[in-house]
Amino acid sequence: MFTHPVPMNRINPNQRSVILLFAIAGVLLSTEAFQTSPITTTSVSRNNPSCRFTSEHQTDSQAPSSPSSSRSIVSLVENGKLDDALSMIQNSSDVEGNIPASTYHAVIEACCAGKVERHNKKKHNNNKSAMDKINDAADLLAAMGEEVTAHAYETLISGYARRGRWQDAYRTLAALEEKFGSSNDKDNAIPSLNVYQTVLVAFAEAGEFDHMNSLLTRMRRRGVRPTVFTYNSLLKICAQTAQWKEAVSILSQCQREPGVNPDLVTFTSTIRACARARKTDKAMEIFRAVKDMGVKMDVYCYTTAMDACAKGRRWKVALSLLDEMKENGIEPNEVSYGVAVTACGNGGQWERALELLEQMRKENMKINTITYNSAIAALAKAARSESRQQRRYDYKPGGGWSKVESSNPAYNDNILWKKALDLIGSMEKEGVPRDSFTFSSAISTCGAAGRWQESLDLIDAMKRETKPNKIAYTSAITACANSEKWEAAFELFNDMKKDGLQPDLVAYNALINAGTMSNEPEQVFNLWVEMCSTDKRERVSPDIVTLTEVIATLDRGMGKINRERADKVFADAVSRGIILKEDSLDSSWEVDLSRMSFPVARAACRFIFRRIADSAKSGDFDVKDFSLITGASKMREYIREILRDELKPSIFCVVPKLEQGTLQVKEKVLRNYIDG
Repeated sequence: MFTHPVPMNRINPNQRSVILLFAIAGVLLSTEAFQTSPITTTSVSRNNPSCRFTSEHQTDSQAPSSPSSSRSIVSLVENGKLDDALSMIQNSSDVEGNIPASTYHAVIEACCAGKVERHNKKKHNNNKSAMDKINDAADLLAAMGEEVTAHAYETLISGYARRGRWQDAYRTLAALEEKFGSSNDKDNAIPSLNVYQTVLVAFAEAGEFDHMNSLLTRMRRRGVRPTVFTYNSLLKICAQTAQWKEAVSILSQCQREPGVNPDLVTFTSTIRACARARKTDKAMEIFRAVKDMGVKMDVYCYTTAMDACAKGRRWKVALSLLDEMKENGIEPNEVSYGVAVTACGNGGQWERALELLEQMRKENMKINTITYNSAIAALAKAARSESRQQRRYDYKPGGGWSKVESSNPAYNDNILWKKALDLIGSMEKEGVPRDSFTFSSAISTCGAAGRWQESLDLIDAMKRETKPNKIAYTSAITACANSEKWEAAFELFNDMKKDGLQPDLVAYNALINAGTMSNEPEQVFNLWVEMCSTDKRERVSPDIVTLTEVIATLDRGMGKINRERADKVFADAVSRGIILKEDSLDSSWEVDLSRMSFPVARAACRFIFRRIADSAKSGDFDVKDFSLITGASKMREYIREILRDELKPSIFCVVPKLEQGTLQVKEKVLRNYIDG
């Protein structure tokens, strides 16, 4: 400011005051600059808990040349402006050189904690996502150079693991081991047990159990030993994914691990893995072993064992475990009762299922949707079983149908569908959500009992609460079929299409059955044609059930036109490989009819002998004796009548003495048929 020194005695008082003010201001400014320091670990950790780093990650050599830049970068991260922070840290690094590790940590952690996009093993996209910044975190790790810290590696490993990128997590772990790992310092091992556990869980989630076992071995050699928490974390994944073999293997390792004692969580997770894989025997074997070891059991272990029994249809064992819990002073919870209801449902024990529901009500337990659904499903299963017995039609040789009534009058009052509707009503009163499975099971119960109007009412109620699915529509169509209500069944079939649901094979067969029961041969034939002309992408093709129903309906309709339709349907079925398959034991001179229904066997005879005549006339093969396997039953005499009375000229056959279940057409008789 002054180019020449000025003696103080020549300065007047006003000038002296101005000079003193400038001097004081300079001192204050230099003091503030001296006291200003780089952003500290404490301040970042306090303002942003996600930035988990300590002062030991910083060294004097990492001091930045511009404290304001680091502070600005961290501030951008805290305010959610990660893209700006990434841009600024890149520019600061290029211009100013050193960036403190704490600043790198803040940005890397933000990148790794951002939106997670799970890695798809089949379609791996190496491009950077606009939302996921994990690749930017990897770039920052590389940018740290020689100043990279273990914490930065660990953060990146965790980020990769959360995204299912186990290969990247494993590769980064190997780099961390190479740079910081030391098997001599067991008290402060790098990588730590937590880091190893992160990668182990990533392996388990990806189903890479060989890699998981290799890493377990490697970490032991480096002096990092897994704990019971390590094993429980892996078993939890196995339980969620039903990897029962791997769960049993991990349990075995845990039992052999020095200084590690499996706890009840260890055993329960293993049992759950076996239960979800429907390995009931193995689950119960482990459960009994836990009891024999004297481990104090809890409600979760018992309930898991009960679930294994439910999936294995061992309802009696499940109920005995429920009683055993009470005897041992362990109070069953809502889940326990729900599993017991499911076990009874799977075993068709609807009475016991309803008893358990009533017991839950008495104990003021909350009954959830799953428990109610299990009870309704038990009713549906019993109703379908009874329907098969009560609504069975037998074909009489010579034409015609006869209805076979059930000899068990216990269900003639149709109490099952009523109880299903009662449960539906209880759910509504109690405010328990009703889902598609709820309605589908109730409709199935009504359908089996032929309660078509109740089924339609449930479809309407379902539309008000959720969208009807194929199962619901198909069950309602079955109800109409059992009540011989063709028009209502056909309308439901069209409603399914209008709702955007492509009818599947089960739906088509249900509608065809409705046509069969209502004696609608033309409609049934049209449905067959529709199925055969369906676009292959829709994957709807008739099967042996379809063929049997369609042929039976056409056969029942009688008349020349229906016989011609039946012949066309049978020929279509042969060309599609549904019947008389080329890879079967049937040959050109021996065909098995014993497993066919009467109408199908009737159509088969017309087709077979027409094919023989055409092939013989064209000179494709020489004629010889021909055999039809019918079994020593009504089928044999029925086929005998068909060959004699319906084929022109008539074919007479004999029954070999040593083969009473076979009809044989001699060569001479067959030639007469071909020539005629």
